[in-house]
Amino acid sequence: MERCKVSGKEVISSPLWVFRNQEKQYVTRIKRIGQNILFAWVDSDEPVALEVFEGDLVRKVLESSGLKNKPVYFIWNLERVKDISYAYKRGIIDFLYNPSPPLNSVVFYNTSPEFLNTVESIKAILPSSLKFFFADHYSGAMRLTLEMMNSNDRSPETAENDDYEKLKNSFLAAVARIGWIRMLHQPVTLPDRNHPLHPFFNALSFLQQDLIEQEEIHEKTILNLRKLNKEKTREINARVSSFKEKKEMLLKHFENEKSVLEEKLSFRRNQSRTIDTTKQAWGQELRNIVQKTADLPIDTQQKKQILDICNSLLEDERNQNKTGLPLTSIESIFLSLLHKKHPNLNNRELKICLLIKLNYDNTEIADHIGISKRGMESIRYRMHKKIGLQKNRSLKSHLNQLAETIGLSSDRYSQHQTPYFQ
Repeated sequence: MERCKVSGKEVISSPLWVFRNQEKQYVTRIKRIGQNILFAWVDSDEPVALEVFEGDLVRKVLESSGLKNKPVYFIWNLERVKDISYAYKRGIIDFLYNPSPPLNSVVFYNTSPEFLNTVESIKAILPSSLKFFFADHYSGAMRLTLEMMNSNDRSPETAENDDYEKLKNSFLAAVARIGWIRMLHQPVTLPDRNHPLHPFFNALSFLQQDLIEQEEIHEKTILNLRKLNKEKTREINARVSSFKEKKEMLLKHFENEKSVLEEKLSFRRNQSRTIDTTKQAWGQELRNIVQKTADLPIDTQQKKQILDICNSLLEDERNQNKTGLPLTSIESIFLSLLHKKHPNLNNRELKICLLIKLNYDNTEIADHIGISKRGMESIRYRMHKKIGLQKNRSLKSHLNQLAETIGLSSDRYSQHQTPYFQ
C-alpha cells in the first residue's frame, strides 16, 4: 500500500484516472491522497503546453471517489507545464463556474518562471470561496493543504493583504476577464490617479474600449456577411429553380421527341418488314421465271439474255442480303467481283470494303456497325493481312484498283454512291 510521506495518508490510484493527449504526447494523471486530497501531474518527456482542460477527468475522479458534493483539496505539480492554450483557459473558467465544483483550495508547486504570470492570472479569477496558494515543492504544498484542512478552511497567513498584492490581483483578474472570458463590459476599477500603477490600469481600460469597438465592428461585419449570404442564397435558389424548370422543359421536349422518333422507327420497321416480305416473294418469283425460261422453246440467244438479266438481279439480291444495304447494280457487281477474288472475306468484311470504297472513314463505319474506332482499325488490319496486301499498299487503293478492272473509275463510281448513313 502506497502512503504519502508527508501526511501518512493512503495514496489511491486507478488506471481510469488518466487523460491522454496523443497528438502532443503527454498524459495527465490524478491520484487521491486520503479521503479528499487530489494530486495531479503531467507525465511527459519534455515540458508541454496543455491544450485540453482535464475537467472530465477531475469529474470522473470526484464521482468514483464519492466526492461529488463534498469538500475537496487540490495539489498540482506543474514541473512539466510550460504554457496553456486559450481553449485550456476557457476550460478552466467553464469548470470553475458552470457549476462550481466543491473545491476548497488549490496549491500549485514547481511553477516555472515563464508560466508564473499565467498561473497568477488563474488565481486572480478564481471564485472567492476557493483558496489558492503557491509552493516550491511537494512537501510545502501538502503542508499548506493540511493546514487548510485543520484550520476549518481559514486561509493561512500570507503577504497578500498589502495594497500592492491587491492591485496586482485586481489587474490580473481584469486581464483574465477581458482576454479569457471576453467580459468586455465589466468596468476596470482604477486606482487613485496619483498611484504609480494607475497608467497600467488606465491602459487596460483603453484596451477594453478598443476591444469593445472591435467587437462591434466584428458583429456588424458578421451581420453584413449574413445579409450577403442570404442574398446570394436567394439568388442561387432562383437560379436552381430556373435550371429545374429548364430541365423539366427539356425532359418534356426530349420525351416528345423520343415519342415521335419511336413512332417513326416503328413505321420504318413495319416498312422494312413489308419490303423484306416483298423482296422474298420477288426473289422467289424471279427464280421461278429462271426455271420456266430455261424450259421455253425459244431462241437460245434470247434465252441467254433473259437468264443473264434474271441471274444478275438474283446476284443483286444475294449481295444485299450479305451487306444489309440497298445496293445499286454497280455496287452489286463490285461486291460480286470482290467476293470472287477474295472468297475468304465474310459478309461483314464485304460490307466494310464497300463502305471504304464509298469513302466512309473509320469513325463513320465503326458507328454504323456498332464497334469502337479502335476495333475498326483492328478489323482493317486483319483484312489487310487476309487479302494478302503488302505493307506499303493500302486497302482502299486495292479496292479502287479492283473497281477499275470492271471499267469503273473512282470518279464514275462515286457518282453512284448511296448515302447509307449520315
